[in-house]
Amino acid sequence: MMKTDLPAGSKKRADDRRDPPTDHERTLTGRGRETFARVLECATEIVTSEGYGALTMRKLATSAGMSLSNVQHYFKTREDVLEAVIKETMARYVTDASRFLDDSKAPRDQLESVVRFLVNDIKKPRVQSLFGAFWALAQTHDFARSLMDDMYVAERKLLAQFVRRVNPALDASQAVRRAALIGCQIEGLMLLIPQRNRFPSDIRGIEDELVQAVLGLAMA
Repeated sequence: MMKTDLPAGSKKRADDRRDPPTDHERTLTGRGRETFARVLECATEIVTSEGYGALTMRKLATSAGMSLSNVQHYFKTREDVLEAVIKETMARYVTDASRFLDDSKAPRDQLESVVRFLVNDIKKPRVQSLFGAFWALAQTHDFARSLMDDMYVAERKLLAQFVRRVNPALDASQAVRRAALIGCQIEGLMLLIPQRNRFPSDIRGIEDELVQAVLGLAMA
């Protein structure tokens, strides 16, 4: 996942779109936040490299170099861990993608930029593994389905802003539906490049085709 500095004027917009901190997060000290982040990063690495089934609280504690009781101070169950991983993943996407809501650029350029950013991100094997784990878990676990629903609601709301900038005549519901289609087109490309960072030679240039399809859908 990318961490990028936001241009002047857009940081507030991105911060406004992040979920408000939980009561637990509000009570953490500076050192506690660092520990929370370290545990979360270790959990993300386990899920990415080995799958959710390999994530246990003891394994997470070992990976983070902490006692089990210390880890459980931050996360009671591994379901709590996954919830935090998914929320953090989406929060980073919202922050990173929101920087393309740049009023100094034409709306079409803003939409094209965010599409190319997202396509480049899904070329990362780590991202493919993480989303694959999320999708698989959502097929069999209610709590994961609920988390994924929340995640994709946030994605649709974000992409709908780009769509409405390109096509202000759309109402909010239309923009959200088109945002959903755009998100599916982008993430669906992961099926073509499992654990690879480039598309097969017979579909070279598919990114440009995707951009044109997305612009056409947004402007229709």
